[in-house]
Amino acid sequence: MRYNPDFPLFQGIRLDPKQCTVHLFRHDYQLTQQEYLLFDQLLRSALDAQNTGCPVPALSRDELLCGAWGSAVGYETRTVDVHVQRLRAKMGPDVITTVYRKGYCINPSALGRFAVS
Repeated sequence: MRYNPDFPLFQGIRLDPKQCTVHLFRHDYQLTQQEYLLFDQLLRSALDAQNTGCPVPALSRDELLCGAWGSAVGYETRTVDVHVQRLRAKMGPDVITTVYRKGYCINPSALGRFAVS
């Protein structure tokens, strides 16, 4: 199913792939293409887990490289770390959680703060 930016992905959350823009409740974030693809992958994983009642899974650096860059071949895993750091600088340090020895995931309670701020 293709994403339609005219409809929210989840209540209060919109993604615009053409503009690489994330709208979280009343906050808009302009991202680079790679930041956008990385955030999109993390967010969709979190929403899939939420919809099935499962805990939000951590995605490994290799999974994120394959999803956002198309392949893990030719990229250092530090590439993911740098892009996560940039996303945190733009959106807040608590939006993406580091899960020790697993990878990264969206922090659902941090997304909830956007709804009330």
